Amino acid sequence: MMTTGKENRPDQKVTIERLLEDEQVLVHVNPNADGVTIPNHLRDSRTVTLRLSRYFKGELFTDDEKVTAELLFGSSYFTCILPWSSIWGASSMREEEYLWPEAAPEDILELALSQQNRQPTTKSVPSAEQAQGRKTNPARATGSHLRRVK
Repeated sequence: MMTTGKENRPDQKVTIERLLEDEQVLVHVNPNADGVTIPNHLRDSRTVTLRLSRYFKGELFTDDEKVTAELLFGSSYFTCILPWSSIWGASSMREEEYLWPEAAPEDILELALSQQNRQPTTKSVPSAEQAQGRKTNPARATGSHLRRVK
């Protein structure tokens, strides 16, 4: 059973804004949730992952209701509107993962939860206090010898 997600909006907003302090964040969106505006070619997907960054040329805003991001698709910009109730997960460039189960499509939730049991870096964020107080840099369960070089 999914809820409106209103009870987790502060957590999502605080968490995603904190993740946006880094270079970029991947947000996982239910494209069929009320109020979602994305390009038509993405509408038929069960879930959509969008890359957000304050460093992109397009504008990016967050407020108490939604994320608004002007993103480049092909050669054209499109203004995406993502209500907090549509965002079911986020992944940072530091390999932090967050899950808001009440916003996820049921089949995606089952898949995400099964992966969460195998990957200890996935977090389910239950309260704003925990999201604000969290300063983590979790290590991967299986480290890679590859590192990102700028």
